[in-house]
This record gives sequence, structure tokens and C-alpha cells, in this order.
Amino acid sequence: MSIFTVEKPKRFERKPYFNNERKEYLEKRKRAIMRQEGLLPTEELTGEELVRGKFVQGTTHLRRRLENDEGETDAKQKRLVKLVLWIIILTVFFGWLLREVYSW
Repeated sequence: MSIFTVEKPKRFERKPYFNNERKEYLEKRKRAIMRQEGLLPTEELTGEELVRGKFVQGTTHLRRRLENDEGETDAKQKRLVKLVLWIIILTVFFGWLLREVYSW
């Protein structure tokens, strides 16, 4: 073990004690038939796709934030325009002030 390297924790791998091939085959066949009939989506969803967005839907403050993000781009543009206008106004003001002070 070195001082400068940190050992990574051992990865968890679940291995079933027994494997029921007939049950797996029947389950796979059942899903295929349901997909053909249109009762299931044509593609399998991964765990990440099933979970994505569920936390946001469950909390009110994140849901409001998500809804406000759609109108937030307009607010960002307005803030940017205001910032540019203030920079222009201040530049003109300080230019005029310097001209008045240093005009001999």
C-alpha cells in the first residue's frame, strides 16, 4: 500500500445462488409477446431512465424551479440587456466627466 494511492472499495456484485432457466425463459417470452401486442414499450428501459425525473416530480420546490426554467431564458436576456445598457451609460458618463475635468 502506497502513501499516495487510495485503494478503491471492492465493487458489489450480486450473484444468485440458483438460476431458474425455465422461469427466465417464460418471463422473457411473456415480455416479447406483450411487446408484440403493444402492451409494453418496444424498447427496454434501463433503471436510470425509469428513475430520472422522479425526485423532481416528488418535490414541490424542484418542480417549481423546473417550470420557471422555461421562462428563465427571457429573464436572463433581460438582465443581460440591462447590464449592457448600464455599462454603456457608465462609459458615457465617465467619458463626459473625464472630458470636463481634463478639458483646459
